[in-house]
Amino acid sequence: MQPPFGILGFLLIVNGILFISALISIARNRTYTSARTVVWALIVPAVPVLGPVLWFAIGRRAARDNLRLADR
Repeated sequence: MQPPFGILGFLLIVNGILFISALISIARNRTYTSARTVVWALIVPAVPVLGPVLWFAIGRRAARDNLRLADR
């Protein structure tokens, strides 16, 4: 039994927005080196749903923590 297209379409749109916002966030991040930025930019499309979630859960938090340590 397939879900109605409305739900599937909604999930696809949410996934697309999450994917694009993760890539924009990675591109705007100034605390990581170029190599770490490239690695994150490769992880996000390689793991379609989990990649952006990992970036927002782990990557941004680690970058923010590194920035706070550098300010001290």
